[in-house]
Amino acid sequence: MNLSASSGSPRPFIKGPSLPPAFKRPSRWYLPLMGAIALGFGITNYYQDQAKHYQYTREEEERLRRNRALMDAYGDKETVQDIERALVVYDLQ
Repeated sequence: MNLSASSGSPRPFIKGPSLPPAFKRPSRWYLPLMGAIALGFGITNYYQDQAKHYQYTREEEERLRRNRALMDAYGDKETVQDIERALVVYDLQ
């Protein structure tokens, strides 16, 4: 006694989405394309980081130069001559 209304193999009630064969699996160019994009992203970040590092180094050298100039003008105040020299420099500014 067969209870099913149709004969043959049972079929699912909901049909899955039908995609063209090209979209069913990734293209052979997918991985190389993603690799090239990632490589370009990495190279761009590297060069931007190098530019920031160069600018930071230049600013740091300028800051150290200004600090040395201030220390030369107002530094070691152990003797009266050092204090007098600092006052002369201060008056000139």
